[in-house]
Amino acid sequence: MIRFENITKQYNQKTVIRDFNLDIEEGQLVVFIGPSGCGKTTLLKMINRLLEPTSGKIYVNEKDISKQDPIELRRNIGYVIQSTGLFPHMTIKENLELIPKLKGEDSDSIKRKTNDLLELVGLAPDEYLYRYPSELSGGQKQRIGVARAFSTDSDIILMDEPFSALDPVTRNSLQDELFSMQKELNKTIVFVTHDMDEAIKIADKICLLNEGHIIQYDTPDQILKNPASEYVEEFIGKRRVWNNPEVLKAKDIMISDPAKVSPRRNVFQAIEIMKENKVDSLLVTDKQQSLIGLVTLKSIQLQNRATTVGEIMEKNILSVTEDENLITVLQIMNENKIGYLPVVSEKNQLTGLITRSSILSVLSGQLLDLEVAF
Repeated sequence: MIRFENITKQYNQKTVIRDFNLDIEEGQLVVFIGPSGCGKTTLLKMINRLLEPTSGKIYVNEKDISKQDPIELRRNIGYVIQSTGLFPHMTIKENLELIPKLKGEDSDSIKRKTNDLLELVGLAPDEYLYRYPSELSGGQKQRIGVARAFSTDSDIILMDEPFSALDPVTRNSLQDELFSMQKELNKTIVFVTHDMDEAIKIADKICLLNEGHIIQYDTPDQILKNPASEYVEEFIGKRRVWNNPEVLKAKDIMISDPAKVSPRRNVFQAIEIMKENKVDSLLVTDKQQSLIGLVTLKSIQLQNRATTVGEIMEKNILSVTEDENLITVLQIMNENKIGYLPVVSEKNQLTGLITRSSILSVLSGQLLDLEVAF
């Protein structure tokens, strides 16, 4: 979708971006983050040619943007900045309809889209269409700014620290709405911020920059769990995983080789397998390793030793997928008063088992890392 190829940018002999290469996939929300002067805003402004690279090429949908008319390019790329950039002498309706009208879109379509976008950002059209920017709060103005960026019907939206001047409550609300809009409308969004909490909350991928270089480009959970260097670890903060338990997935906290048994085994054999593995329950799987049931020592110890596991196993058992987060896992365990939770693949194949002990082991390890760090 967007490809940076060997980008370099110099200002007065000072190089701020050097040999920068990056591919941004269609439909992803990618956050550029890093310290002041790292080049994140410079890179953003190159995408719509508000700035030109000293060398290198940027491609959008495999087209070299340096060969496109910059005005036409910008009309097809949404852009949101911290100060919103709304025209003060125009109503909200006029602000939202300006670019679609310049592009010659149908008037009925524009009207319908304007109303839909206002509703998407949580503002009632009847109440806000004919107001002026001066009549709105900072949060309302920023909502209009976001709606205007999406009004272009473009596939790409650029956002340069759009929420940084807002109060925490309004900021959190807009982050939620942006995340929902991106998933609903499937836009490709490049978002600049200096706030790691914001990046973690909204990003599909985070590009951490320093001195014009990519230090790490990955999903939020991978950056938190596997920082590429000590610099990344320091930048995101030692306590970040501990403070964001939702980034821990079932696959991170499960026992990867749980004790299991075939439904064709008899009770005597199942009890022997339990003794061998020092457990009081066994997960039951078929030939394809699909999870089909559970047997416990308590439920089978009084059964006829020749009875098969398949005849007496509990079939309706709860499970989670590998990508379920720790918060959800704990909720399921607490609500159902259970101390274990099998983990399965999308095809219901058993991949692991979560127990309270396995959760405590992982969290204790995180805490130990913190104690060593401090």
